[in-house]
Amino acid sequence: MSVRVYAGPDAMRVLASQRRELYAEDKSATHYQSPAWLTGWARQLPRTAAPFVLAAMSATGRILAALTLARHDDADRPRILPPSAPHAECVRPVGPHADDPAIAQAPAFQLLLADGLGADVVITDVPTTGTLGSCLTLLCEDTGCDRATTACAVTPMPLRYGSLPPSAQRAHANRIRTWSGLAHKRNITYTRTRHTQELLAASDVLYQLHQRPWEGHDPLPGSLRDGEAGAWQGVLRHLGTAHASIASLAVNGTVITAQLLLIGGARCYSLSLAINPVHHHRAPGHALMRLLVDDLTDEGFHALDLGRTSGPQLAFKRQYAPQWTSRVPALSTSHRVAA
Repeated sequence: MSVRVYAGPDAMRVLASQRRELYAEDKSATHYQSPAWLTGWARQLPRTAAPFVLAAMSATGRILAALTLARHDDADRPRILPPSAPHAECVRPVGPHADDPAIAQAPAFQLLLADGLGADVVITDVPTTGTLGSCLTLLCEDTGCDRATTACAVTPMPLRYGSLPPSAQRAHANRIRTWSGLAHKRNITYTRTRHTQELLAASDVLYQLHQRPWEGHDPLPGSLRDGEAGAWQGVLRHLGTAHASIASLAVNGTVITAQLLLIGGARCYSLSLAINPVHHHRAPGHALMRLLVDDLTDEGFHALDLGRTSGPQLAFKRQYAPQWTSRVPALSTSHRVAA
């Protein structure tokens, strides 16, 4: 087994051709390894950055597993990140042999080598249960670095509300009463995009909600940053409604909360929740989540991946009976010290 690096146009060709086959053959792959997601973000890279693919090759020249990254040359030191950073919530190689320990060691060694040659490696959200995560964990232990893992939540569906802890059941019941009372006075509308133009229009609303100031509060984790609207429009146009959707909750025709979703097989990925802070006291995020879970269940989805979780998100997501996993970062020394 050897490692080959495909860079620039060669990397795009791998994404467009062999990556689709690798993704289809990897039963553990998430939507964040899909050709649609990676190609969409690779096309949004600035001129000072270029995608590259670390490919583990067989003796016959077949790609066994591949890890797609991007090199940024816009500072004193080059930076290596996922193409979709900071929105890459799961980073791992993809391919039928991606979980082979010998193969996972190859990209881990390449990242360590890049770090040693002066590049800043800034890769987060590598699953600790995967072989790449295991390799990175061992490297952290060998170098004495902290292993700052991040919790991740997945809600199996259908969600059995009656089996939740009593406190969670009471909280859900209280919110249902609140929104049922509001529905008698105002028009409450839940929608989820089905067509590309709807998706792009809803992404504008989502972005605008993210720009609303939260007085006295930090923005919600995963908020879309100022200046990202154009990149997201390009990515969502590339993904289309086969791979992305936005769920929204409106009061009297005005959207007060929206949720960006990625679609991969029978699993849906919750990526970016936006809430109008004026309505925060009504817990619109919970109201939207309950409607969304019911909607996805009716369509046959088996799981809603709620992604990385920290701070107040822990209490929010615990009310939806999640299964928990963890992820580990691969960070250069300067970033480890800063973290």
